[in-house]
Amino acid sequence: MAYKGPLDYIDVATRIVEFRTQYPDGRLRQKDVQFVDFAGKSWVVYTAEAWRSQDDPAPAHGTAWEPVPGPTQFTRDSELQNAETAAWGRAMVAALAVDTRKGIASSEEVRNRQAPSASYEPSRDHVAAARASGSPDDVMAIWQAARGEGAPAEYLDRIAAIGRELKAVS
Repeated sequence: MAYKGPLDYIDVATRIVEFRTQYPDGRLRQKDVQFVDFAGKSWVVYTAEAWRSQDDPAPAHGTAWEPVPGPTQFTRDSELQNAETAAWGRAMVAALAVDTRKGIASSEEVRNRQAPSASYEPSRDHVAAARASGSPDDVMAIWQAARGEGAPAEYLDRIAAIGRELKAVS
């Protein structure tokens, strides 16, 4: 699902589908991960590579960083995963040479910077549970439970994005 804002951001799951369609033998790999202190904050810095083929002579790179701890309920305790997903999205933008007028930032990056709803207190961390589940069907059940609690749309979107990513890589 693309974030609908001033620019139509593309989610990473959609970028993965585009990447796999254009490069069926392509691979997404971790190049580097570091934990650094910068400007008085701690950060996780993740660099990903998008290999268009097994022997790609010049894989595309993407780097993203996230503050630790994450500033919102959506990013806290998911900093590494968020940086990884964002770095994959950026590497695929470079590999696909897509039109960046739609934005280099993925919809996940935009969503992670949005302020959470102050009135919603989840009974558990549904996002972490979805990441740990490994199954799109389990993620759907987690999404339904969060929805039943009255979770705001941005929280439900985070869970749904995890389900889409699982479907895209399976």
